[in-house]
Amino acid sequence: MKKCAWLLTALFLLAGCTREEPAPIWTPSPASPTPSAAVSPEPESAWWESLTEEDLPTGLASPDQLDALGEEEVLLLGRTAVTSLYVLGGDSGILLLRNGRLSHFGQQVSPKDSLSLPELYQWDYDGDGLDELAVRYLMEAEGDQIVYDLHIYDWSGETCTDLPVTKDACADRALAAVTSGYDPGSGTLTLSYGDTSAVYRFPEQYRQSPGRMSFATSFFREQNGVFTVILGARAESTGAWFANVLADIEYDGADFTLRNLRVEPTTVV
Repeated sequence: MKKCAWLLTALFLLAGCTREEPAPIWTPSPASPTPSAAVSPEPESAWWESLTEEDLPTGLASPDQLDALGEEEVLLLGRTAVTSLYVLGGDSGILLLRNGRLSHFGQQVSPKDSLSLPELYQWDYDGDGLDELAVRYLMEAEGDQIVYDLHIYDWSGETCTDLPVTKDACADRALAAVTSGYDPGSGTLTLSYGDTSAVYRFPEQYRQSPGRMSFATSFFREQNGVFTVILGARAESTGAWFANVLADIEYDGADFTLRNLRVEPTTVV
């Protein structure tokens, strides 16, 4: 009996030595507050976005009024049978009104030092059965350096697109097509395309370093729905205008191509 009691006591003590401590209760760390997404402020509407047809002027502006155009003023630049062209103050571009719908484009309409109203032409330039609007803008007028750009506006449903037929775009395409050659012995520069050409003879002092040739002027002439661009070729070292490169503008509804390109000499002494 004593032996049994001793065994029970020993087992009890052994159990007390080997029992596991209770696992600690896990307490999560306080969660860091999730930053709320930044809310971007709504962009402010441009002042002209609330304009309606009833807000637009009906009287044609004069070039003098362009010089005094207020920051939030609208002037009528021209109209055809179905389209009206407006300029917005504060360098905000232009508005086109057609069939009661307004289309906006951010573009310059005239140089500030030589204000001029653009010229509007309505024709089916791409042959799709619907008229487009072509507008000729004066972009630069400094001495004998006159630059015009042409813009063709085309409507498809409620969407209006603008194809800029600029002096630079026409000059790049013309330069890629024409051939130029310089003879240092005679000091002559020849510009040609096909069987058309123009020749310029440099004065003696420029013959070793004649410099570059560039197209520095542009004009667009319209006849029976066809625009012809006239690019003035200049010898930059002497400043002489010695040739015109002419080409017809062919518009396909998305881009333009130069057709019937030719070179014509000018009267250079």
